[in-house]
Amino acid sequence: MLVPSKSSLEFLAQSTRHYQRAMRGSPAEEYLMQRGLTPDSIRSFRLGYVADSMPGHEKYSGRIAIPYLSPDMMTLQLRFRRLGDGDGAKFLSVPGDIPRPYNTRVLEEEHDVMFTVEGEPDTWIVTQCGLPVVGLPGVSSWRPEWALPLRQYDTVFHLADNDDKGQGAELGERMARDLPNLRTILWPAGHDANSLFLAEGPEALLRKVGMA
Repeated sequence: MLVPSKSSLEFLAQSTRHYQRAMRGSPAEEYLMQRGLTPDSIRSFRLGYVADSMPGHEKYSGRIAIPYLSPDMMTLQLRFRRLGDGDGAKFLSVPGDIPRPYNTRVLEEEHDVMFTVEGEPDTWIVTQCGLPVVGLPGVSSWRPEWALPLRQYDTVFHLADNDDKGQGAELGERMARDLPNLRTILWPAGHDANSLFLAEGPEALLRKVGMA
């Protein structure tokens, strides 16, 4: 996994702290809690709010700042999510940043099984339900080298979105070409992890994946 330069890491760390301080009492905090996140989850993922943008981040103003953290909690990358269904792209990355898996720090923990989902919000929710999970950028971004650390587990369960015209299942099919230990679990029709959590609660989510 590529690591940014020392100066870039310093800027990313400063930006993460700056945006994290702005989270409390912000529209972003209200939005995330409406999506089911607890204050502990918001803090654990070091989520922030771009109230006062850092240099070069002006176009991300008013968005949620999502740091991609290493096992030792260094920020390797920042992505930015809009609040709700407003104007513009749902997610924005900094130009030049390459796609990478999210929440890879969980790979340093001891687990017999691992879960994968598409996107950061589902990663937050599945983690909050007590499951070890890695977030993936999307169908078209899957890379065979991402399979290497996932082969250490007895089983990898891919929790596939069922609200996107079959793309969630397609991601599972692509992953299976590189992961013989993969099993894909499709959410109920019309759902991803976050929507199922909000509609039916954490118990329904855990039952669906066989962990209740």
